[in-house]
Amino acid sequence: MATNHTIGERSAGEIMQDVVRDVGEVVRGEVRLARAEISEKAGRAGKAAGLLGGAAMCGLMGFGALVAAGIAGLALVMPVWLAALIMGVLLACIGGAMYAGGRSKLKSIDPVPEQTVQTIKDDVQWAKHRTT
Repeated sequence: MATNHTIGERSAGEIMQDVVRDVGEVVRGEVRLARAEISEKAGRAGKAAGLLGGAAMCGLMGFGALVAAGIAGLALVMPVWLAALIMGVLLACIGGAMYAGGRSKLKSIDPVPEQTVQTIKDDVQWAKHRTT
């Protein structure tokens, strides 16, 4: 014969149902928090990607305009091949600096949703204390 253990006015089964419902609500809340946190970090990563894209576009446009003008100007006082070499090295240095700046901004973004990880740890502790 099964006995119905009660604690105060509520049965053990009712208490377990409440615990399961509460844990479900906590998990849904954590999922919402993780989505919001990841969305915010993705926005920041998008801005860094935009900077890298802008750097690439400026590099290409600069390559077209400045190289042609620079080579033409330098060719007045030196051989054309030397003028082209000087302009190529200069533009490569500028492109490298822009790449380094965009890359450092991208590295500063931590993709781990820290707030969510911490609240999950807190929730696990809460659930342990609630069931003991």
